Amino acid sequence: SCPKLSRLTPPTPADPTQSNKNETAGFVDPSVLLAAGVGYALLDPSGFTYPNRTKEIPWSPPANGTNDPALQEIRDEFDYQYADIVVVTAYNEGFYEEHIHAGGDEVRYVLDGSGYFDIRDVNDEWVRMQATEGAFITFPSGIEHRFSVDENLYIQAMRLFPGSADPDWSSVPRSEIHGNNTARNAYVEEFLCGVDPDLDHDHHDSGDDHDTDHDSDHTGDDESDIGASGDDHGPDHDHDQSGDDEGDSGANGRGLFGVGALLAMVAGLAFHA
Repeated sequence: SCPKLSRLTPPTPADPTQSNKNETAGFVDPSVLLAAGVGYALLDPSGFTYPNRTKEIPWSPPANGTNDPALQEIRDEFDYQYADIVVVTAYNEGFYEEHIHAGGDEVRYVLDGSGYFDIRDVNDEWVRMQATEGAFITFPSGIEHRFSVDENLYIQAMRLFPGSADPDWSSVPRSEIHGNNTARNAYVEEFLCGVDPDLDHDHHDSGDDHDTDHDSDHTGDDESDIGASGDDHGPDHDHDQSGDDEGDSGANGRGLFGVGALLAMVAGLAFHA
């Protein structure tokens, strides 16, 4: 199945934990996020051994546990050697500051609970994704986004990072980029036809306030941190995420869209799953 997508009203909600769905905007097709480089697969974490509503940093499949072969297939294919599990149980203003990750793609797998990822589409407008149990999501490095728990105030998620090096969870607020960030520039070239909305004086956005008061450079992965340190109070400056392409691996996936020829091919079928 596809993720639940909607437009926001207003673009910067007073209470981000509420749905804030723009009922007049109509259906948001998953291809909108596909075009922006976002990947999504629906896995099933039930029946496998994960911490019970708690964090574990780092995390490895328990030797005597019941482990998910589909998840392992994705990890092997995209070299996600690092994994941890974090928990967020409160709204965190830092996570909701619009930002990018310059250290690599952001990869999140929701094991329990739910939350909202707000993601900029190629027209620089917000798309809200409600990430629920089983959502496996990847965001390309350089895409602007933010995160909030929903009204249930609880999410447990796995963060994955490729390679054997320490994960880079750092983030850069949109207000501090100014066209001088390598990861953002690469994203603009690949997905926005080289036109950065922050630098294009002819660009008219959807009424969003891009430069809302973001004075602090928030260096823990924000939502991506999804509880960075594993806690629900503030980003973890030691761990953030990046990740490879989105786990195309349909492995145990029941719906998928992502970047790349293979993923796009699979996506064409998965949108209707």
